[in-house]
Amino acid sequence: MNSTMLIEDHLRSLRLSAMLANYRRLLDGEPDALPYLENLVSLEVSKRHENGVKARIAAARFPTTKTIEAFDFTLQAKLPKAKLIAHFDGSFIDTHRNVVLYGNSGTGKTHCLISLGVAACMKGYRVRFITAAELLMQLMDAKREGALEKKYRSFERIDLLAIDELGYIPFDREATDLLFQLISMRYERGSIALTTNLPFEEWTNVFPDARTAKAVIDRIIHHGTVFEFGGESYRLRTRNAGKPTKTK
Repeated sequence: MNSTMLIEDHLRSLRLSAMLANYRRLLDGEPDALPYLENLVSLEVSKRHENGVKARIAAARFPTTKTIEAFDFTLQAKLPKAKLIAHFDGSFIDTHRNVVLYGNSGTGKTHCLISLGVAACMKGYRVRFITAAELLMQLMDAKREGALEKKYRSFERIDLLAIDELGYIPFDREATDLLFQLISMRYERGSIALTTNLPFEEWTNVFPDARTAKAVIDRIIHHGTVFEFGGESYRLRTRNAGKPTKTK
């Protein structure tokens, strides 16, 4: 792409229509000014992108920032690395697909969920990270306050809803029905990525009604990919590695 095309592309992305319409006339007879303008608008584009990424990451409310580059795949030898990495370009969000990260506690599911969300923020997607417990509490509070529809609409604006720790705490029928409504609203309209320690056949531990559990699973995996994390808890393994060896 030559300098003129690059400048015009940047000015369009910056929505500087007046500059786009007049920069050629203003630069007439000043050829040395063209590289200067190119560098200037490129700097503005980069800065706005950086600020946008920071704003989206802050709005996502991640508990910490993780990247997939920092994930130790050697601890998950059976995890299809290439298949998982392929989701980090954000294309699954464009097609409203879902991602399920399943496995025991401490095997890296939350790390991958956060890093997937961070990557989505960097690609320009709106992300919200939330634990299943916090999500259900928010939905219940909104219902009591008569603001449930407003709460649902706030989630409609999210491109990727990242739900952590589904299945760790059981909830009553009223709460899980609200979650079912949220998942149904996002079905084929917005992506969900979630972590769970429960195989699908045990989701009745979360959803008291078996039919609701089946309906939720159907909506999540119909357009979704499941990644299974195996092995021992990384935290437990690290703690045991630091213990002194007993002598007889």
